[in-house]
Formats: sequence, structure tokens, C-alpha cells
Amino acid sequence: MAEHLTLTMPADCTLRTAQALQDDVLAAIEGGSRLVLDCAAIERTDITFVQLVAAAARTAGRRGLTLDLTNLPYPVVTAFRRAGIAPHAPFDAAPAL
Repeated sequence: MAEHLTLTMPADCTLRTAQALQDDVLAAIEGGSRLVLDCAAIERTDITFVQLVAAAARTAGRRGLTLDLTNLPYPVVTAFRRAGIAPHAPFDAAPAL
């Protein structure tokens, strides 16, 4: 089984926290491990989080890595559906936004 790193997402995954989230996700990808974002604690999210996940998945894919989401609460599922992306899509093949 491939080594992986799990990042626990904060309650607020909106534009306000996007830069810090991006920094954390990119650092994890640069670490060279399969990345899992644990979304259980997310209470607020918006399209910014969806864009961050899609961009991070493309970056990971270019490095031969994968990015997965786990424990998706209602706000995350809703944000992805509003963006027209299935929240369980293979994110390494996510279309450009």
C-alpha cells in the first residue's frame, strides 16, 4: 500500500482561509505522498475550496500522486455539486476550472 498523508481540514474552508489551506496542501504534495483531505470538521465552504481541490489534484497528478477526499459533510457535497463536479470524482482527472 502506498504511503499517504492525511490533512484534517478546518471548520472554515472558504475564501478567508484559502491561502493557508493552499500552502498546507501544496506542502503535502511536495512531500511526495498520496494526499487525503479529511473533511469531517468542515462547517463552511464555498467555491474556493472546490477550486483548491481541483487545482491540487492536477498538481498531484502531474507528480504521479493522487488526492482523495474523505468524510464529506453536507456543505462540501453541496459546494461540489453547485460547481458541477461529483464530490467522489477521480480528482486526478478533474477538468480545468
